[in-house]
Amino acid sequence: MKKVLFITSLLFTGCIYMMAGEKVVESSGREPKWMFGAEPDYIIVSAESADIEEAKEKAMVKIKKHIIASIAENVSASSSVNTTEHNVNGKYNVIEDYQSVVETQSATIPFLNEIGISKAEAYYWEKIKKDKNSYYYRYHIKYPFSKFDLLRMVDAFQEREAKIDAQIAEFSKDDFTSYTTVEQMNGQLNKLRMFRSTLTERDPRRGTCANIEKVYTTFIRSITLRLVSVNKKELVYAPYFGENKLGTNVQPKLETNCLTNLQYEPRNGQCVVTYDFETACYDDEENWLEVILPLPGNKLKNRFIVK
Repeated sequence: MKKVLFITSLLFTGCIYMMAGEKVVESSGREPKWMFGAEPDYIIVSAESADIEEAKEKAMVKIKKHIIASIAENVSASSSVNTTEHNVNGKYNVIEDYQSVVETQSATIPFLNEIGISKAEAYYWEKIKKDKNSYYYRYHIKYPFSKFDLLRMVDAFQEREAKIDAQIAEFSKDDFTSYTTVEQMNGQLNKLRMFRSTLTERDPRRGTCANIEKVYTTFIRSITLRLVSVNKKELVYAPYFGENKLGTNVQPKLETNCLTNLQYEPRNGQCVVTYDFETACYDDEENWLEVILPLPGNKLKNRFIVK
């Protein structure tokens, strides 16, 4: 009965083309038997476009969507259902999200990276005349996809999701108290931003990352410049995060009302500014040196009295 229905479907499809007055005017070879068929361990698709390369790409997108749907079905049938769902203002499904971005972001999804036309077992294309001055291409692909391939991709998918959740948990626990330099703090903030950019736009975990970023930014903005020592020849200062002294390689901007020959140098993990006090400064006046430390998203500043 299924065979009869399949043959009827092919005849019906052919009748539509004939009724529409369409005609195959060019093809890549003899029409293959697998076209419009179904075979175990294979995905067989076709797609149409006015451009042959676009038709091929559309067919590949169909294959990727078919594979994602197969992964979803397998994962939903297992005990790991909650690896695909995150409840944030309602249900969110990672698999559905992958389906929605497969045309534009599949290159960023590791378990889809390996899927390409070079791995297709066979392909066939037709150039079809639609009417007097109109043509389009239909691209058919026979792509191998076994049960083993499916299980391997399911494992890759679940591993990726677990790593994402674990990385976010690590970010959320970081309170910057173990860092010894300003650069380490900025580096962690940049690492978080880079990580967030790898998540799809609809993934609510982007929101979680954004909240962590706000915490990180607050940490960085709480850095202060404190005086370590000062005399008429040099001033030593250091950035502090809470009670933790930090090192930095950031070159400061220096301003003063009277000091001359200002020179900055990092020395033994501290920030040292040397200067000439005697030329233009007076003991009975307020002589100051302002240190400005430009950081990404923050500008540290402190005015120190020199005497």
